Amino acid sequence: MATRTKPATSDKPAAAKRKLISTQAVVLDVRDRIAAQALLPGSRIPEEDLAQHYGITRAKAREVLATLEDRGLVQRVPNKGAIVVPVDMQTTYRLYEVREALDSLSVRLAMQNARPEDWQELQEWLGPPFEQSLRDGDIEGHVDTIMRFRYRVTSLAGNPILSDLIERIYERTRVTMRRVAVLPGRAEAGIKQYRELLAAMMRGDADAADRCVRELNTSAREYIQRYKEYL
Repeated sequence: MATRTKPATSDKPAAAKRKLISTQAVVLDVRDRIAAQALLPGSRIPEEDLAQHYGITRAKAREVLATLEDRGLVQRVPNKGAIVVPVDMQTTYRLYEVREALDSLSVRLAMQNARPEDWQELQEWLGPPFEQSLRDGDIEGHVDTIMRFRYRVTSLAGNPILSDLIERIYERTRVTMRRVAVLPGRAEAGIKQYRELLAAMMRGDADAADRCVRELNTSAREYIQRYKEYL
């Protein structure tokens, strides 16, 4: 498995470092770097380097690492410190099984709370630029649109407990989403499935929306299985 020991110190300008002063902001930034594989599985994240890079105290750096460990993104290893958790495809497959149930609840609650302007926003996100990013080979942008859509639906659900559970799963599956998205046919199928889901939600058809959620997640698991076999 490829690893990189590059410390969390050199891919942000100094001005950006000074801005990221809250624990939550640092957690989100490190999370995004893990998802984008700027920090590869097995990479060390030394507490001292983290504190220096973001301009925070060692105590706050420890808090950041503790939060990342709680979210399943890093683990503490004796004599090594904190390292980025390797991607376990079997665990990811199981996470997607749980995600399906949470997605169904999130969609149903969002349908109850969404306003006309919310539907318009979601339609714009899944409009022509959604396909264009794929044609342009912008997989990062394509996956980011999916994540924005998912987080927005979760936000519309208006249930903080549900949001926390879903966010934990999303954080642990974002790397896999990017890897699987490049498999032939996956992204094209996803475009159709997400649009069908949104259409069902806008119609207020809870049963159809639930079927769309199952189809979307079943398809994702099938592609995860293909990715495992490809490896």
